[in-house]
Amino acid sequence: MTTPFITLVGAGGFGRELINWCEDAARASGTPRVTGFLDADASPLDGFGYGLQYRGTDADYAPREGELLLVSIGDPLVKQRAVASLRARGARFASVVHPTSVIARSARLGEGVVVCPLAMVSADARIGDFVAINAMCSIGHDVELGDFSTLSAHVDITGHVKVGECCFFGSGARALPGVRIGERARIGAGAVVMRHVQPEATMYAAPAKKL
Repeated sequence: MTTPFITLVGAGGFGRELINWCEDAARASGTPRVTGFLDADASPLDGFGYGLQYRGTDADYAPREGELLLVSIGDPLVKQRAVASLRARGARFASVVHPTSVIARSARLGEGVVVCPLAMVSADARIGDFVAINAMCSIGHDVELGDFSTLSAHVDITGHVKVGECCFFGSGARALPGVRIGERARIGAGAVVMRHVQPEATMYAAPAKKL
């Protein structure tokens, strides 16, 4: 039987983070190791010493026995398109949950989910497919996160918030209890969402000012 292995889809900054988090997960729980990457560019890991094999572009992809793909793309719409293309070629996908994260017993995680260090997913939360939850995020009780959404570091989604598909949250953004955020919305870094957000809206906080 072939030992499972992971190929990253995308090898930018987030991809390099996931290489490290996968190594932690492999040591803690036997998660398959990352051995290669797909990317439009063969050189993004040059000089970093990771030693992964370049396996071509998404368009070149053909599944191999034991291979699981881990999507390391931050932009939700780009991520959605990549998954559709790769799935049509027969891809199978991995999820990775960092061992320092806290996942409630009653929470549910979809396919292809990434949960980074020190993140928390609370009671009865529902995390959709291919959602990325970056470091030190907090997902409150009864939250629903739509497929392909991406949370940058330190995002706080409080109880009973409902987030549509393909949403993006910048670092330190916060959604207050019970708000609804429509699909493809973008919430800027540091923004506090206090009211419902329409689909495809962009919400942002005021920039810092000199006193």
